[in-house]
Amino acid sequence: MTRPIRLGCIGLSTKGWASTHLVPPLLTSPLSSQYTLLAVCTTNPTSAEASAATYSTTDTSPVKAYHTSESIASDPDLDMIAVSIKTPHHVEAATKVISAGKDLFIEWPAGRGLKETKLLASLAKAQGIRTIVGLQARQSVLFRKVKRLIEAGEIGGVLSTSMTSRIYGPHGPWGPTVHKGGEYLLKRDNGATLLDIPGGHFFEAFTYILGPVDTVSATAVIQHASSQVVNPDGTPTGDVIPADAPSQVAVCGTLKSGAVMSLHWRAGLDTPASVRAATPLVWVIDGTKGSIRIESDDPAAALVEMHEPTQLWVNDEEVKVEDDGKTNEGRAWEEYLKGEGTGDYPDLEHAVQIKSIIDAIWRSADGGIRVSL
Repeated sequence: MTRPIRLGCIGLSTKGWASTHLVPPLLTSPLSSQYTLLAVCTTNPTSAEASAATYSTTDTSPVKAYHTSESIASDPDLDMIAVSIKTPHHVEAATKVISAGKDLFIEWPAGRGLKETKLLASLAKAQGIRTIVGLQARQSVLFRKVKRLIEAGEIGGVLSTSMTSRIYGPHGPWGPTVHKGGEYLLKRDNGATLLDIPGGHFFEAFTYILGPVDTVSATAVIQHASSQVVNPDGTPTGDVIPADAPSQVAVCGTLKSGAVMSLHWRAGLDTPASVRAATPLVWVIDGTKGSIRIESDDPAAALVEMHEPTQLWVNDEEVKVEDDGKTNEGRAWEEYLKGEGTGDYPDLEHAVQIKSIIDAIWRSADGGIRVSL
């Protein structure tokens, strides 16, 4: 019997993304027999100890607590380390893991900008380690269904595609207010903008289904030069943070297939995204023989890696997609187990491809030019 993958996690505390989405699938059957969580790391020793206590299931196999990337990376009992922390710290932590020869999971955006993602990809390749990146949108049951429909010729050749999505409000990121702890999202250089995060995850689904992008012409507008920091309940803290991350991004262009695309991400809107007119997500794909329409009324539907679209139409017929009870994160961990070259999961080399699209959009928006990939 193959030994379970011995996993450590940088950024796994008692709350946050890693605790609510990334790690839970590993703690239940069938993945709990394939992965073993042995260590956690947070920058605060008290937080690290609390997290270790939370995830220690038996007295005979307590989870170890670390508070530096170097210390967890040097643990000889670990095969793989997941890096799930804020984007500005991705490279610092991931390079420690790579240098130690451990396999790596790294959360998207896998570094600030294309340069840092390329650096991590080259270091991982030189070290000969396996990597998996937190671009989970391709694991969506609905998106996989759409991919099969298009490949089967259900709507003929793809001629064009358009999408509009919006960030939940009020108090969603990249708008006039920001929740305390999310201030770093307002600085473009931190690599966690509306384009980098929701945009990057969407392009993962987009290119998985429709193929590579060829050209882009983009507009990125900062409609809120500052953002008021609010508490979890929405009350102001009194702090106001300057912002240079856009709240509106629109992209037109073409695919390598010749199809035309038009995409628009919207943020900074006060209308609650639960209001139907707010249109959290609508994505239409038009072909020579028909159309596909993907829609969701989920307030956070723009985050396609986390939230499965709720409705799918092929021409005038609504298509129901069966829920298998799994999460996109769980499916990604399952695919990783199948091995390199066999499992259907994104690695750092693939992340560079998605980041290249994002980089081209930035160059187009900054220069007011059309950019070819």
